[in-house]
Amino acid sequence: MSVRMEKVGEEIKNKLNTAMSKDLSEIGGLGLVTITKVLMTPDLKIARIYLSFLGNKEPIDTCLEKINNKKKHIRYLLAKQIVLRYMPDLNFYHDDTLEYADKMTKLLNEVKEQDESIHKEKPSASESEE
Repeated sequence: MSVRMEKVGEEIKNKLNTAMSKDLSEIGGLGLVTITKVLMTPDLKIARIYLSFLGNKEPIDTCLEKINNKKKHIRYLLAKQIVLRYMPDLNFYHDDTLEYADKMTKLLNEVKEQDESIHKEKPSASESEE
């Protein structure tokens, strides 16, 4: 990824986070929407925006659909704040990294608890000789 792609992606991420909290709060049922990352294509014409939802009252697909329905308005708000030769097309995706990490943590804790319970049940070799 080039430096220019990273800079444009970071700028879009910062401006969209502001827009999401201020101008797009009228979209109901979304809860807290956070932009986790923005990936740009090499020609800077497409931005893949990954979103994380916390406290949403509706399924993720419905939340993404609501945001995609406002895509033109979001792009307009972005164009007012960022000067680029071409305003990139915005594609929104759900970033399930946090949920995946939480799931892995739970699984590791379960394995650890099972391992501890097995070690408690089996007496050690020195205890059985006494």
